[in-house]
Amino acid sequence: MKIYDDITPALKAILFHFIRGYTVWTSFIVPAEKVEGIAFKWAEAYGTQLPAWKRQDRKAKQLATAVALAGPVISRPGMRQVMLMATEHALTMPKASDWTREKWLNRLPEFSEFVMVHEPREGAAYAWSWRIQNKTIDGLQRHLVALVKSGDAVQLRHETMHWVRFYPLYGGVRRQIRRMYRGASKLWTATRKSDWPGPDPERLPIMIGFRKDSGRVAGEK
Repeated sequence: MKIYDDITPALKAILFHFIRGYTVWTSFIVPAEKVEGIAFKWAEAYGTQLPAWKRQDRKAKQLATAVALAGPVISRPGMRQVMLMATEHALTMPKASDWTREKWLNRLPEFSEFVMVHEPREGAAYAWSWRIQNKTIDGLQRHLVALVKSGDAVQLRHETMHWVRFYPLYGGVRRQIRRMYRGASKLWTATRKSDWPGPDPERLPIMIGFRKDSGRVAGEK
């Protein structure tokens, strides 16, 4: 199991595995100290530490293969989300096998406050990306409107700059924040008769690469 100390490479890894055929999954949140035990359990039951050539061999035989990872959960220090991702053959393995004991999900993956999406990029074709889940983005939107109405330019700038640094700006996330900041800037200009103090919605950072993979491996024998 790969254990990530930062959520950005964890999200990158999930995208990587999903695109390569690991499209069913199960996931839950546990205290950080329980991750190692789960890693060993999954390695033994599902071969999550098999070398790439063995996974390819199982795929060729239409047998299920799996990968596993763990990463931080936003706003929940001390907790980790663990995720087991498998090929679709996990759904058709013999009933007596370990594979059938898992409650496999075949909807798009969710991790921490994010959900995977397949949506168009600016002026380009569809691509896989991440978005902030609706519950969280709705909360941010309400808080942003309250900041605008308060008229506190210093606090508004502090929080809007923090969100840009805090949330990994995958294309889907960047489009959400851009849309939110566009609306807030119009409201600020209309009600305060002054320039928008937050980040320019049209010049938000673009994630053209990823932070160095900081994952460490657990569960190897």
